[in-house]
Amino acid sequence: MGTGRHVPPSSLTPMPQAVTTAQALGAALGGDRGVLDPRRIKVVTEPADTRQVLDPLRRMVREADVDLLLFFYCGHGLLGRDDRLCLALTPSSQYGSGGDPSPSLPFADVAALMRESPARHKAAILDCCFSGRALGPESHGIHLLTACGRTQKALFPPEGTLTGFTGELLRILDEGVPDGLPYLGLSTLYDRLAVVLPTTPAPPTGLLPAGYPAPHQQTVDGSGHLALAVNPAHGTQRTPAGLHARAAFAQRLKKLTEQSPATPAPDPARLPQLVGVLTDLAGDAVDLLGPLDDFSIDVRRNHAVMTGVAGSPERAAVLLSALVDGLRTKSSSHRALPGAERALAYWTRELSSGGTPRA
Repeated sequence: MGTGRHVPPSSLTPMPQAVTTAQALGAALGGDRGVLDPRRIKVVTEPADTRQVLDPLRRMVREADVDLLLFFYCGHGLLGRDDRLCLALTPSSQYGSGGDPSPSLPFADVAALMRESPARHKAAILDCCFSGRALGPESHGIHLLTACGRTQKALFPPEGTLTGFTGELLRILDEGVPDGLPYLGLSTLYDRLAVVLPTTPAPPTGLLPAGYPAPHQQTVDGSGHLALAVNPAHGTQRTPAGLHARAAFAQRLKKLTEQSPATPAPDPARLPQLVGVLTDLAGDAVDLLGPLDDFSIDVRRNHAVMTGVAGSPERAAVLLSALVDGLRTKSSSHRALPGAERALAYWTRELSSGGTPRA
């Protein structure tokens, strides 16, 4: 479902990206790499009333041989009674008179209808403002992936054809995850989006942070393993292209742990994840390229430094000592030697002083 055009009495901002986004995701999930049957995908664009959405959904709900029932919405998210999430239709207004915006489609109605389906799995992806309000009891039994939290606005580049959230989702589906499983599951997509979106520059809003909102997820038992598409990068993790893609992801992950204008509230809980990513990356880089390849040197140094930041100065000193020894053996004037020596000296001092490592 994509609603981008609005007609009186609506005063909502036009959002043509909503329609092209819904169409693009439908094509991707029903394409060669997608796991959905294209004959069973229905894309509803610019619905003027709830029947245009609920009638085709009701027909799908009545089908008996469905393994996964997936609902996707892109457009404006509105607040209804009790601050519940409502999905905009073409004539929807921002505010109702003490109740839901009229007309609009409460997500609770979608969820209730989906629960009538005999499908083994049910999932919804919501790319709209306030989409985090769908999380909770009203979506019981449904895996949810939302573009933002309860009070946040989902952003879209005015000049683009895709929204920020689903645009990045489609990019991941297209590029894949080099060190991922053969299929791209919902939780894998969420984990990638949770790093990529906040570190992707968003249209300026005058508010910090400068990236897109982080997504939210609600799982049902093992629903996070539900696959949406083949992982096109599977098996490339130890190729040069795979190594560089993994390093780019590690750099984005690192940004989330460091305070900056774009990350005013860094997340130190990400440090163990970052160290794990760099540990695997450094080992593969050394095996494939050699310990003193330029790429390997940079990854080894980052691995050592972040290991120290994560609270293991002794391990950081050991890793840096091995790197410095190798660089000195290769060339006393190697361009990476001064930086490695400074990092070694720092973590050696931290180790001897017993001080608390600084991020």
